[in-house]
Amino acid sequence: MKKKIIIGIVVIVAILLMSTLSGVFSKKSDTNEPVKIGLSLPLTGGAAFLGESAKQAAELALKDAGNTKYNYSLVFEDDAFNPTKTVTAITKFINVDKVWSIITFGSGTSNASAPVNENAKIPRFGLASDPTSAIGEYNFIHWTPAYKEGDLLVKEIDKRAHKTVAIVDANHPGTMAVSGGIKKALETSNVKLTSYNLTNVGDKDFRTLITKLKGENPEIVALVLFSPEIELFTKQAKDLGAKFKITSAESFEWSNEPELYEGMWFVGDSVVPQEFTDKFVKTYGHTPKPGSAYVYDLVTLMIKSQENSKNKLSSEDFAKMLNKDGEYNSVLFGKTKIDKDGLFITEASVKVMKNKQAEFVK
Repeated sequence: MKKKIIIGIVVIVAILLMSTLSGVFSKKSDTNEPVKIGLSLPLTGGAAFLGESAKQAAELALKDAGNTKYNYSLVFEDDAFNPTKTVTAITKFINVDKVWSIITFGSGTSNASAPVNENAKIPRFGLASDPTSAIGEYNFIHWTPAYKEGDLLVKEIDKRAHKTVAIVDANHPGTMAVSGGIKKALETSNVKLTSYNLTNVGDKDFRTLITKLKGENPEIVALVLFSPEIELFTKQAKDLGAKFKITSAESFEWSNEPELYEGMWFVGDSVVPQEFTDKFVKTYGHTPKPGSAYVYDLVTLMIKSQENSKNKLSSEDFAKMLNKDGEYNSVLFGKTKIDKDGLFITEASVKVMKNKQAEFVK
């Protein structure tokens, strides 16, 4: 009987020891398990040059992190700037890849994905103009706010002594958010809005609209269009002998034919340190495209947040850490406020197209 009791005790001790060791191994495995960051980017299609640059920026941020306490993995999916494909990518990130946080590119794509990751309680950061995509506890936007760009564009038009402006917009949440900022700023300015003109993504013939604008005779026209619509409008305006000047909010540096806008000024996103641009050029052989700095900043923020924590952060912990109506110290933009709506507040800038590149106007 005593022998059976002893054997039983030994078995119980062995089970407890195995259970303890299992817990230790699981903890170690959990520590070594990569912290996965999902990035849904336009890697094909007309915006592929933006997505590829954003991908490179994410990889550069991971490289610059150096030796880290935790392992990190970047998971990329191509959404071709298509909201439906973005939702598919986000669903895969959450259910298959088990990512810790997510980055999306564009207002339409970010808007579509917002409710999915909000439901999954996975923090997502959109490079977007439309504040709609920041609705919820787990949705944020890291892009110069539309109202900042609108304010600066109107101030610059006034500064350059233009008294009248027309707006040509696209039926897209991102461009419409920017145009909304322009119209709001015009309400309290000395510049008169001659007309607001809404076009559709995919339009190819703008000649009727251009003829109408010629009749209105605005001194300058603000284009808030994507490629290829912006190039088509510009070429057709030239063919029709339009005399009005052209500017834009962001659109010139999104163009596939930047030579069309040589010497023209426009308003875009925030100034980034020259050191970042120089490092990017040295690494990849070309200047970073719009959005790249925000992706670099976000990936760096994610890694630093995890590294500075005593324990491995859950997705929910990370979202709570970045509470809305707070701030953080950005490696590129300095002390940056996150407003109550989840927007990272950076300042707009005036740029000019030179040699097919956008340069900041000092």
